[in-house]
Amino acid sequence: MLANFFGKSKPINFIVLFVLFLGYFVLNIFSKELSFNLLTELGWFLVVFSVYNFIIAKNLLTYDNSFAFLFFVILIGFFPDVININKTFYANLTVLLFLRKVYSLQSSKNVFHKLFDGGLWLGISFLIEPYTALLIILLYLSIFLHQRFTYQTLLIPIIGIFGPVFLYFTYCFWYDEVEKFTSLFNWNLYPDLSFYSHQKSLFPILFISFFLIASILLKSPRALSVPNKFRKNWILVLTQFVISTIIFLLVEDGSGTEFLYVFFPVSVILANGIEFFQKKWYADAIIILFLIASFAVSAIM
Repeated sequence: MLANFFGKSKPINFIVLFVLFLGYFVLNIFSKELSFNLLTELGWFLVVFSVYNFIIAKNLLTYDNSFAFLFFVILIGFFPDVININKTFYANLTVLLFLRKVYSLQSSKNVFHKLFDGGLWLGISFLIEPYTALLIILLYLSIFLHQRFTYQTLLIPIIGIFGPVFLYFTYCFWYDEVEKFTSLFNWNLYPDLSFYSHQKSLFPILFISFFLIASILLKSPRALSVPNKFRKNWILVLTQFVISTIIFLLVEDGSGTEFLYVFFPVSVILANGIEFFQKKWYADAIIILFLIASFAVSAIM
């Protein structure tokens, strides 16, 4: 029943999934003081959901269903610490706006505008969280898969990135704070990963990883065997997952909000996995299992 309901993409699904998010949100606010900031958080996450849903629907990263959005919300339940408006949240919002341009390159309409906008959003994201600069690999891979390399397609993203970075350098130089700018390039490649071995993070990571690996193994042979747009998008999603995981591990946050970096590719991969069982009873069982586990983890945390 659940698989059949979320196996369709309708406006009511967005409402139901936002209500599901509210359930996780209510469990999370017991550890916070009631304030106007809670309404602000709801508003910002509504923006994130809208951008996320637009990317999935517009670029057909799944079939015409709501499974990806469902898993995106469930992932929030597994890691409720992400319900926090901070630097990591804003970095992820700009990354989503960047991804909107990356995946839209499958269309040949306004390619140069998309490349510039993609570079611009990546430049802004770099200023918020420098490690997100690694996503430039994804942009050029998208150009290689969906378009072709020319001097324009190679240079336009760099120009887009250069704009906000140069403006920030000018600001730092004017106020004699150049060390703030240079600190963006001081990357720590040996992060402390002890936080992720704690029990509250270990179970969700292992639980989700099992289904994630199964989804990749189920979907990849079929997706890669047909030379169409989805094959190219699947390569992009898997590449994004690898890059996002590296960013997630490098970010020295330790609060749990950095899990947001992997939510997009993980939710898309899980959605493509569940599509194999959409019309069978164990699709419902998997969704129910995810819901029960996520609410249990959210309540405990």
